Amino acid sequence: MTKCEMSNVKCEIPLSFRSARFFMLGFLMNACVHAAVVLPPVISDGMVLQADLAVPIFGTAGAGESVTVEFNGQKKTATAGADGKWLVKLDPMKAGGPFELKVGGTVIKDVLVGEVWLASGQSNMRFPLSKATGGTEDIAKSANPKLRYFMGGKWVQFSPQTAPNFAAVAYYFATELHSHVKSPVGIIENAVNGAIIQTFMSPESINADPAVAAVVERHSKAADQPASSHWKNIEALIPFGIKGAIWCQGEGNRDFPQTYPKLFSAMLSDWRKRWGVGDFPFLYVQLGNFGPRTPEPTEGRDCVIRETQLQSLSIPNTALVVAIDLGIEKDVHYPNKKPVGVRLARAARALAYGEKIEYSGPLFKDAKIEGGKAVVSFTHVGGGLAAKDGAALKGFTLCGADKKFVRAEAKIEGQTVVVSSPNVPAPAAVRYGWERNPDCNLINKEELPASPFRSDKFENYFTRDSNE
Repeated sequence: MTKCEMSNVKCEIPLSFRSARFFMLGFLMNACVHAAVVLPPVISDGMVLQADLAVPIFGTAGAGESVTVEFNGQKKTATAGADGKWLVKLDPMKAGGPFELKVGGTVIKDVLVGEVWLASGQSNMRFPLSKATGGTEDIAKSANPKLRYFMGGKWVQFSPQTAPNFAAVAYYFATELHSHVKSPVGIIENAVNGAIIQTFMSPESINADPAVAAVVERHSKAADQPASSHWKNIEALIPFGIKGAIWCQGEGNRDFPQTYPKLFSAMLSDWRKRWGVGDFPFLYVQLGNFGPRTPEPTEGRDCVIRETQLQSLSIPNTALVVAIDLGIEKDVHYPNKKPVGVRLARAARALAYGEKIEYSGPLFKDAKIEGGKAVVSFTHVGGGLAAKDGAALKGFTLCGADKKFVRAEAKIEGQTVVVSSPNVPAPAAVRYGWERNPDCNLINKEELPASPFRSDKFENYFTRDSNE
Protein backbone atom coordinates (compact mmCIF):
# COMPACT_ATOMS: atom_id res chain seq x y z
CA MET A 1 0.00 0.00 0.00
CA THR A 2 1.09 3.63 -0.46
CA LYS A 3 -0.19 6.75 1.21
CA CYS A 4 -1.34 10.03 -0.32
CA GLU A 5 -2.59 13.23 1.26
CA MET A 6 -5.21 15.53 -0.25
CA SER A 7 -6.58 18.45 1.82
CA ASN A 8 -5.57 16.84 5.10
CA VAL A 9 -7.35 13.62 4.15
CA LYS A 10 -5.18 10.55 4.37
CA CYS A 11 -5.86 7.54 2.16
CA GLU A 12 -4.17 4.37 1.10
CA ILE A 13 -4.01 3.28 -2.60
CA PRO A 14 -3.13 -0.27 -3.67
CA LEU A 15 0.14 -0.46 -5.62
CA SER A 16 -1.60 -2.29 -8.45
CA PHE A 17 -4.08 0.58 -8.91
CA ARG A 18 -1.29 3.18 -8.78
CA SER A 19 0.62 1.32 -11.53
CA ALA A 20 -2.45 1.17 -13.73
CA ARG A 21 -3.05 4.87 -13.19
CA PHE A 22 0.46 5.80 -14.33
CA PHE A 23 0.19 3.42 -17.27
CA MET A 24 -2.97 5.18 -18.42
CA LEU A 25 -1.41 8.60 -17.91
CA GLY A 26 1.59 7.57 -19.99
CA PHE A 27 -0.66 6.22 -22.74
CA LEU A 28 -2.62 9.46 -22.89
CA MET A 29 0.54 11.56 -22.95
CA ASN A 30 1.93 9.40 -25.75
CA ALA A 31 -1.30 9.80 -27.73
CA CYS A 32 -1.04 13.57 -27.38
CA VAL A 33 2.58 13.64 -28.54
CA HIS A 34 1.96 11.29 -31.48
CA ALA A 35 -0.96 12.94 -33.26
CA ALA A 36 -2.86 11.02 -35.91
CA VAL A 37 -1.43 11.06 -39.44
CA VAL A 38 -3.57 13.39 -41.56
CA LEU A 39 -3.60 13.34 -45.37
CA PRO A 40 -4.87 16.15 -47.61
CA PRO A 41 -8.16 15.45 -49.42
CA VAL A 42 -6.38 15.04 -52.77
CA ILE A 43 -4.62 11.93 -51.38
CA SER A 44 -7.68 9.73 -51.07
CA ASP A 45 -9.53 6.76 -52.55
CA GLY A 46 -9.70 6.73 -56.35
CA MET A 47 -6.84 9.13 -56.94
CA VAL A 48 -4.37 9.15 -59.83
CA LEU A 49 -0.63 9.48 -59.20
CA GLN A 50 1.61 10.95 -61.87
CA ALA A 51 3.58 8.36 -63.85
CA ASP A 52 7.33 8.67 -64.47
CA LEU A 53 7.71 11.18 -61.64
CA ALA A 54 9.12 11.01 -58.11
CA VAL A 55 5.63 11.34 -56.64
CA PRO A 56 5.26 13.28 -53.35
CA ILE A 57 3.06 11.77 -50.66
CA PHE A 58 2.59 14.26 -47.85
CA GLY A 59 0.53 15.24 -44.85
CA THR A 60 0.79 16.09 -41.16
CA ALA A 61 1.46 14.18 -37.95
CA GLY A 62 2.85 14.83 -34.50
CA ALA A 63 6.16 16.69 -34.48
CA GLY A 64 9.00 14.16 -34.72
CA GLU A 65 6.66 11.28 -35.52
CA SER A 66 7.81 8.66 -38.01
CA VAL A 67 5.44 7.98 -40.94
CA THR A 68 5.72 4.92 -43.19
CA VAL A 69 4.34 4.91 -46.73
CA GLU A 70 3.92 1.69 -48.76
CA PHE A 71 2.88 1.53 -52.41
CA ASN A 72 3.33 -0.89 -55.29
CA GLY A 73 6.30 -2.67 -53.72
CA GLN A 74 7.91 0.49 -52.34
CA LYS A 75 8.33 1.42 -48.71
CA LYS A 76 9.38 4.93 -47.66
CA THR A 77 9.67 6.58 -44.26
CA ALA A 78 9.58 10.23 -43.24
CA THR A 79 9.77 12.12 -39.96
CA ALA A 80 7.36 14.96 -39.29
CA GLY A 81 9.02 18.32 -38.72
CA ALA A 82 8.44 20.74 -35.87
CA ASP A 83 5.40 22.06 -37.78
CA GLY A 84 4.02 18.54 -38.14
CA LYS A 85 4.53 18.39 -41.90
CA TRP A 86 6.08 15.33 -43.55
CA LEU A 87 6.74 14.23 -47.12
CA VAL A 88 8.13 11.22 -48.95
CA LYS A 89 8.77 10.76 -52.65
CA LEU A 90 7.93 7.48 -54.29
CA ASP A 91 10.24 6.25 -57.03
CA PRO A 92 8.94 6.94 -60.56
CA MET A 93 6.47 4.34 -61.82
CA LYS A 94 4.89 3.35 -65.10
CA ALA A 95 1.17 3.78 -65.67
CA GLY A 96 -1.03 1.09 -64.18
CA GLY A 97 -3.22 0.04 -61.31
CA PRO A 98 -5.42 -0.07 -59.40
CA PHE A 99 -3.20 -0.31 -56.30
CA GLU A 100 -3.47 0.34 -52.57
CA LEU A 101 -1.51 3.04 -50.77
CA LYS A 102 -0.75 2.53 -47.08
CA VAL A 103 0.17 5.54 -44.95
CA GLY A 104 0.63 4.50 -41.37
CA GLY A 105 -2.63 2.82 -40.43
CA THR A 106 -4.58 4.40 -43.30
CA VAL A 107 -5.28 2.49 -46.52
CA ILE A 108 -6.08 4.43 -49.69
CA LYS A 109 -7.82 2.20 -52.23
CA ASP A 110 -8.28 2.10 -56.00
CA VAL A 111 -5.19 4.18 -56.83
CA LEU A 112 -4.11 4.52 -60.46
CA VAL A 113 -0.81 5.68 -61.92
CA GLY A 114 -1.15 7.79 -65.05
CA GLU A 115 -1.34 11.40 -66.18
CA VAL A 116 -2.45 14.15 -63.79
CA TRP A 117 -3.45 17.62 -64.98
CA LEU A 118 -4.58 20.68 -63.06
CA ALA A 119 -7.56 22.53 -64.60
CA SER A 120 -7.88 26.09 -63.34
CA GLY A 121 -9.23 29.52 -64.20
CA GLN A 122 -12.63 31.16 -64.12
CA SER A 123 -16.14 30.55 -65.45
CA ASN A 124 -15.35 29.29 -68.95
CA MET A 125 -13.25 26.58 -67.31
CA ARG A 126 -15.94 25.92 -64.69
CA PHE A 127 -18.69 25.74 -67.36
CA PRO A 128 -20.36 22.34 -66.74
CA LEU A 129 -20.58 19.53 -69.23
CA SER A 130 -24.36 19.38 -68.74
CA LYS A 131 -24.68 22.80 -70.44
CA ALA A 132 -22.13 22.26 -73.19
CA THR A 133 -22.94 21.67 -76.85
CA GLY A 134 -23.42 17.91 -77.20
CA GLY A 135 -22.97 17.49 -73.46
CA THR A 136 -26.07 15.38 -72.90
CA GLU A 137 -24.95 12.80 -75.46
CA ASP A 138 -21.39 12.75 -74.11
CA ILE A 139 -22.55 12.34 -70.50
CA ALA A 140 -24.47 9.22 -71.53
CA LYS A 141 -21.26 7.59 -72.82
CA SER A 142 -18.86 9.02 -70.23
CA ALA A 143 -18.27 5.87 -68.16
CA ASN A 144 -14.55 5.09 -67.95
CA PRO A 145 -12.86 3.73 -64.81
CA LYS A 146 -9.47 4.89 -66.12
CA LEU A 147 -10.54 8.54 -66.00
CA ARG A 148 -10.81 10.30 -62.64
CA TYR A 149 -11.89 13.78 -61.54
CA PHE A 150 -11.09 15.58 -58.29
CA MET A 151 -13.52 18.23 -57.12
CA GLY A 152 -15.33 19.00 -53.90
CA GLY A 153 -12.63 17.28 -51.88
CA LYS A 154 -12.90 13.81 -53.43
CA TRP A 155 -11.95 11.74 -56.48
CA VAL A 156 -14.68 10.23 -58.66
CA GLN A 157 -14.68 8.09 -61.79
CA PHE A 158 -16.06 9.42 -65.06
CA SER A 159 -19.65 8.18 -65.32
CA PRO A 160 -23.11 9.41 -66.34
CA GLN A 161 -23.80 10.02 -62.64
CA THR A 162 -20.72 12.15 -61.96
CA ALA A 163 -19.92 13.79 -65.30
CA PRO A 164 -22.74 16.38 -65.60
CA ASN A 165 -21.01 18.79 -63.21
CA PHE A 166 -17.50 18.27 -64.57
CA ALA A 167 -15.89 21.25 -66.24
CA ALA A 168 -16.65 20.66 -69.92
CA VAL A 169 -13.24 21.83 -71.14
CA ALA A 170 -11.46 19.54 -68.68
CA TYR A 171 -13.74 16.61 -69.56
CA TYR A 172 -13.03 16.87 -73.28
CA PHE A 173 -9.33 17.43 -72.62
CA ALA A 174 -9.13 14.28 -70.49
CA THR A 175 -11.08 12.03 -72.86
CA GLU A 176 -9.14 13.22 -75.90
CA LEU A 177 -5.78 12.87 -74.14
CA HIS A 178 -6.66 9.39 -72.88
CA SER A 179 -7.54 8.25 -76.40
CA HIS A 180 -3.95 9.01 -77.47
CA VAL A 181 -1.72 8.29 -74.47
CA LYS A 182 -3.75 5.20 -73.44
CA SER A 183 -2.90 5.80 -69.77
CA PRO A 184 -5.23 6.67 -66.88
CA VAL A 185 -5.90 10.41 -66.65
CA GLY A 186 -6.73 12.38 -63.54
CA ILE A 187 -8.10 15.93 -63.57
CA ILE A 188 -7.80 18.17 -60.53
CA GLU A 189 -10.22 21.04 -60.95
CA ASN A 190 -9.66 24.42 -59.30
CA ALA A 191 -11.77 26.93 -61.21
CA VAL A 192 -13.79 29.81 -59.73
CA ASN A 193 -16.50 31.76 -61.54
CA GLY A 194 -15.59 35.40 -62.14
CA ALA A 195 -12.13 35.15 -60.58
CA ILE A 196 -9.40 37.61 -61.57
CA ILE A 197 -5.90 36.22 -62.01
CA GLN A 198 -4.43 37.78 -58.85
CA THR A 199 -6.80 35.74 -56.67
CA PHE A 200 -4.84 32.64 -57.76
CA MET A 201 -1.47 34.21 -56.86
CA SER A 202 0.34 33.67 -53.57
CA PRO A 203 1.04 36.74 -51.40
CA GLU A 204 4.76 36.06 -51.87
CA SER A 205 4.52 36.17 -55.67
CA ILE A 206 2.61 39.45 -55.48
CA ASN A 207 4.89 41.17 -52.97
CA ALA A 208 8.14 40.01 -54.62
CA ASP A 209 7.77 42.73 -57.26
CA PRO A 210 6.66 46.23 -56.12
CA ALA A 211 5.24 46.92 -59.60
CA VAL A 212 3.12 43.77 -59.42
CA ALA A 213 2.00 44.60 -55.87
CA ALA A 214 0.90 48.09 -56.92
CA VAL A 215 -1.05 46.74 -59.88
CA VAL A 216 -2.72 44.06 -57.79
CA GLU A 217 -3.77 46.48 -55.08
CA ARG A 218 -5.40 48.81 -57.58
CA HIS A 219 -7.08 46.08 -59.64
CA SER A 220 -8.31 44.06 -56.68
CA LYS A 221 -10.07 47.09 -55.23
CA ALA A 222 -11.67 47.89 -58.58
CA ALA A 223 -12.88 44.31 -58.98
CA ASP A 224 -13.80 43.96 -55.29
CA GLN A 225 -11.86 40.70 -55.09
CA PRO A 226 -9.14 40.35 -52.43
CA ALA A 227 -5.79 39.28 -53.86
CA SER A 228 -4.82 35.66 -53.12
CA SER A 229 -8.40 34.87 -52.05
CA HIS A 230 -8.33 31.55 -53.94
CA TRP A 231 -4.65 30.85 -53.30
CA LYS A 232 -5.36 28.49 -50.40
CA ASN A 233 -7.27 26.15 -52.79
CA ILE A 234 -4.18 25.81 -55.02
CA GLU A 235 -1.79 25.75 -52.12
CA ALA A 236 -3.69 22.77 -50.66
CA LEU A 237 -2.75 20.79 -53.77
CA ILE A 238 0.98 21.58 -53.74
CA PRO A 239 3.16 19.54 -54.18
CA PHE A 240 0.83 16.78 -55.45
CA GLY A 241 2.46 15.39 -58.58
CA ILE A 242 1.15 16.79 -61.86
CA LYS A 243 2.15 16.59 -65.51
CA GLY A 244 0.96 20.09 -66.31
CA ALA A 245 -1.90 22.57 -66.15
CA ILE A 246 -4.67 23.86 -68.41
CA TRP A 247 -5.93 27.40 -67.83
CA CYS A 248 -8.98 29.31 -69.06
CA GLN A 249 -9.15 32.82 -67.61
CA GLY A 250 -8.84 36.47 -68.61
CA GLU A 251 -12.36 37.88 -68.81
CA GLY A 252 -12.06 39.14 -65.23
CA ASN A 253 -8.97 41.21 -66.08
CA ARG A 254 -10.44 43.07 -69.06
CA ASP A 255 -10.44 46.45 -67.31
CA PHE A 256 -6.65 46.42 -66.94
CA PRO A 257 -5.52 44.39 -69.95
CA GLN A 258 -1.97 45.72 -70.29
CA THR A 259 -0.91 44.39 -66.88
CA TYR A 260 -2.13 40.86 -67.57
CA PRO A 261 1.23 39.55 -68.91
CA LYS A 262 3.09 40.62 -65.78
CA LEU A 263 0.52 38.97 -63.50
CA PHE A 264 0.33 35.85 -65.68
CA SER A 265 4.12 35.47 -65.69
CA ALA A 266 4.44 36.03 -61.93
CA MET A 267 1.72 33.50 -61.15
CA LEU A 268 3.11 30.81 -63.43
CA SER A 269 6.67 31.30 -62.21
CA ASP A 270 5.50 30.92 -58.61
CA TRP A 271 3.42 27.82 -59.36
CA ARG A 272 6.32 26.14 -61.12
CA LYS A 273 8.72 26.97 -58.31
CA ARG A 274 6.39 25.64 -55.61
CA TRP A 275 5.48 22.42 -57.41
CA GLY A 276 9.16 21.67 -57.86
CA VAL A 277 8.85 19.61 -61.06
CA GLY A 278 10.48 22.13 -63.38
CA ASP A 279 8.78 24.19 -66.08
CA PHE A 280 5.75 21.95 -66.40
CA PRO A 281 3.59 22.47 -69.51
CA PHE A 282 1.07 25.28 -69.10
CA LEU A 283 -1.62 25.32 -71.79
CA TYR A 284 -4.02 28.24 -71.83
CA VAL A 285 -7.06 29.39 -73.77
CA GLN A 286 -7.34 32.78 -75.45
CA LEU A 287 -10.53 34.78 -74.96
CA GLY A 288 -13.28 33.75 -77.33
CA ASN A 289 -15.36 36.10 -79.46
CA PHE A 290 -18.35 37.77 -77.85
CA GLY A 291 -20.76 40.66 -78.44
CA PRO A 292 -22.48 42.24 -81.44
CA ARG A 293 -20.70 42.63 -84.75
CA THR A 294 -20.39 46.09 -86.28
CA PRO A 295 -20.16 47.28 -89.90
CA GLU A 296 -16.89 49.07 -89.23
CA PRO A 297 -13.95 47.63 -87.22
CA THR A 298 -14.39 48.36 -83.50
CA GLU A 299 -11.70 47.41 -81.02
CA GLY A 300 -11.93 46.96 -77.25
CA ARG A 301 -10.45 45.45 -74.12
CA ASP A 302 -10.93 41.89 -75.35
CA CYS A 303 -8.55 42.57 -78.23
CA VAL A 304 -5.79 43.65 -75.87
CA ILE A 305 -6.26 40.68 -73.51
CA ARG A 306 -5.99 38.35 -76.51
CA GLU A 307 -2.82 40.14 -77.57
CA THR A 308 -1.27 39.86 -74.10
CA GLN A 309 -2.15 36.15 -74.09
CA LEU A 310 -0.41 35.79 -77.45
CA GLN A 311 2.66 37.62 -76.10
CA SER A 312 2.81 35.28 -73.09
CA LEU A 313 3.96 32.51 -75.40
CA SER A 314 7.44 33.92 -74.75
CA ILE A 315 7.27 31.99 -71.45
CA PRO A 316 8.93 28.57 -71.95
CA ASN A 317 6.82 25.44 -72.33
CA THR A 318 3.50 27.19 -72.86
CA ALA A 319 0.90 26.84 -75.58
CA LEU A 320 -1.99 29.05 -76.63
CA VAL A 321 -5.33 27.62 -77.72
CA VAL A 322 -7.31 30.03 -79.90
CA ALA A 323 -11.10 30.17 -79.44
CA ILE A 324 -11.92 33.13 -81.69
CA ASP A 325 -14.17 30.88 -83.79
CA LEU A 326 -16.22 29.37 -80.96
CA GLY A 327 -17.92 32.26 -79.18
CA ILE A 328 -21.49 33.56 -79.42
CA GLU A 329 -22.87 37.08 -79.51
CA LYS A 330 -25.02 37.17 -76.38
CA ASP A 331 -23.05 35.24 -73.78
CA VAL A 332 -19.37 35.24 -72.89
CA HIS A 333 -19.87 31.64 -71.76
CA TYR A 334 -19.92 29.94 -75.13
CA PRO A 335 -21.22 26.35 -74.91
CA ASN A 336 -19.10 24.82 -77.68
CA LYS A 337 -16.39 23.54 -75.36
CA LYS A 338 -15.37 20.30 -77.08
CA PRO A 339 -13.03 21.97 -79.62
CA VAL A 340 -11.30 23.78 -76.73
CA GLY A 341 -10.63 20.54 -74.88
CA VAL A 342 -9.49 18.78 -78.05
CA ARG A 343 -7.13 21.63 -78.96
CA LEU A 344 -5.69 21.66 -75.44
CA ALA A 345 -5.11 17.91 -75.65
CA ARG A 346 -3.36 18.36 -78.98
CA ALA A 347 -1.03 20.92 -77.40
CA ALA A 348 -0.39 18.54 -74.51
CA ARG A 349 0.45 15.71 -76.89
CA ALA A 350 3.11 17.91 -78.49
CA LEU A 351 4.57 19.73 -75.48
CA ALA A 352 4.16 17.15 -72.73
CA TYR A 353 4.38 13.87 -74.63
CA GLY A 354 6.66 14.71 -77.53
CA GLU A 355 4.37 13.91 -80.46
CA LYS A 356 5.56 15.48 -83.71
CA ILE A 357 2.30 17.17 -84.58
CA GLU A 358 1.21 20.72 -85.33
CA TYR A 359 -0.53 21.95 -82.20
CA SER A 360 -1.23 25.64 -82.91
CA GLY A 361 -3.05 27.69 -85.47
CA PRO A 362 -1.12 30.31 -87.48
CA LEU A 363 0.58 32.94 -85.32
CA PHE A 364 1.66 36.36 -86.57
CA LYS A 365 5.35 36.62 -87.44
CA ASP A 366 5.72 39.88 -89.37
CA ALA A 367 4.16 42.15 -92.00
CA LYS A 368 5.95 43.86 -94.87
CA ILE A 369 4.52 46.62 -97.04
CA GLU A 370 5.17 45.88 -100.70
CA GLY A 371 3.59 47.72 -103.63
CA GLY A 372 0.69 49.13 -101.64
CA LYS A 373 -0.10 45.77 -100.02
CA ALA A 374 0.67 44.16 -96.67
CA VAL A 375 2.36 40.76 -96.93
CA VAL A 376 1.85 38.86 -93.67
CA SER A 377 3.97 35.90 -92.57
CA PHE A 378 3.15 33.35 -89.87
CA THR A 379 4.61 30.63 -87.73
CA HIS A 380 2.68 27.37 -87.19
CA VAL A 381 1.40 27.24 -90.75
CA GLY A 382 1.39 23.44 -90.45
CA GLY A 383 0.38 21.83 -93.70
CA GLY A 384 -0.38 25.24 -95.16
CA LEU A 385 -2.68 28.23 -94.76
CA ALA A 386 -6.36 27.95 -95.60
CA ALA A 387 -9.73 29.62 -95.16
CA LYS A 388 -12.28 27.73 -93.09
CA ASP A 389 -14.90 26.00 -95.25
CA GLY A 390 -13.07 27.15 -98.39
CA ALA A 391 -14.65 30.61 -98.24
CA ALA A 392 -12.88 33.88 -99.02
CA LEU A 393 -10.60 35.12 -96.26
CA LYS A 394 -12.28 37.46 -93.76
CA GLY A 395 -11.24 39.48 -90.75
CA PHE A 396 -8.31 41.53 -92.13
CA THR A 397 -8.17 45.33 -91.90
CA LEU A 398 -5.69 47.97 -93.08
CA CYS A 399 -4.93 51.55 -92.16
CA GLY A 400 -2.83 54.33 -93.62
CA ALA A 401 -1.09 57.19 -91.87
CA ASP A 402 -4.45 58.36 -90.48
CA LYS A 403 -4.63 55.17 -88.33
CA LYS A 404 -8.22 54.59 -89.44
CA PHE A 405 -8.72 50.90 -90.13
CA VAL A 406 -11.00 49.66 -92.89
CA ARG A 407 -11.99 46.18 -93.96
CA ALA A 408 -9.66 44.78 -96.59
CA GLU A 409 -9.35 41.98 -99.11
CA ALA A 410 -6.99 39.13 -98.23
CA LYS A 411 -5.62 36.27 -100.30
CA ILE A 412 -3.37 33.35 -99.47
CA GLU A 413 -0.18 33.30 -101.48
CA GLY A 414 2.06 30.40 -100.53
CA GLN A 415 2.91 30.69 -96.85
CA THR A 416 1.73 34.31 -96.62
CA VAL A 417 -1.48 36.34 -96.70
CA VAL A 418 -1.52 39.41 -98.95
CA VAL A 419 -3.86 42.17 -97.74
CA SER A 420 -5.00 45.18 -99.79
CA SER A 421 -7.70 47.81 -100.10
CA PRO A 422 -8.40 50.49 -102.72
CA ASN A 423 -9.21 52.78 -99.80
CA VAL A 424 -5.69 52.39 -98.35
CA PRO A 425 -3.18 52.91 -101.17
CA ALA A 426 -0.28 53.33 -98.73
CA PRO A 427 -0.79 50.86 -95.83
CA ALA A 428 0.81 51.63 -92.49
CA ALA A 429 -0.49 48.65 -90.49
CA VAL A 430 -2.53 45.46 -90.81
CA ARG A 431 -4.75 43.73 -88.29
CA TYR A 432 -6.63 40.44 -88.17
CA GLY A 433 -9.56 39.61 -85.90
CA TRP A 434 -8.92 42.79 -83.93
CA GLU A 435 -12.51 43.17 -82.71
CA ARG A 436 -14.52 41.94 -79.78
CA ASN A 437 -16.47 39.57 -82.02
CA PRO A 438 -14.66 39.41 -85.36
CA ASP A 439 -15.86 37.56 -88.43
CA CYS A 440 -12.59 35.82 -89.31
CA ASN A 441 -11.68 32.46 -90.79
CA LEU A 442 -7.92 31.95 -91.27
CA ILE A 443 -6.77 28.46 -90.30
CA ASN A 444 -4.03 26.02 -91.16
CA LYS A 445 -4.75 22.73 -92.86
CA GLU A 446 -4.87 21.06 -89.46
CA GLU A 447 -8.04 23.18 -89.01
CA LEU A 448 -6.56 25.16 -86.12
CA PRO A 449 -7.61 28.84 -86.16
CA ALA A 450 -5.19 31.75 -86.40
CA SER A 451 -4.82 34.07 -83.45
CA PRO A 452 -5.97 37.68 -83.80
CA PHE A 453 -3.04 40.09 -84.15
CA ARG A 454 -1.97 43.58 -85.13
CA SER A 455 1.24 44.78 -86.72
CA ASP A 456 0.98 48.23 -85.08
CA LYS A 457 1.53 49.43 -81.53
CA PHE A 458 -0.92 52.31 -81.62
CA GLU A 459 -1.97 53.41 -78.15
CA ASN A 460 -5.55 53.98 -77.04
CA TYR A 461 -7.58 53.77 -73.84
CA PHE A 462 -7.56 50.00 -73.88
CA THR A 463 -3.79 49.63 -74.27
CA ARG A 464 -2.88 51.91 -71.39
CA ASP A 465 -2.41 50.73 -67.81
CA SER A 466 -5.12 53.10 -66.63
CA ASN A 467 -5.75 54.23 -63.05
CA GLU A 468 -9.41 54.74 -63.90
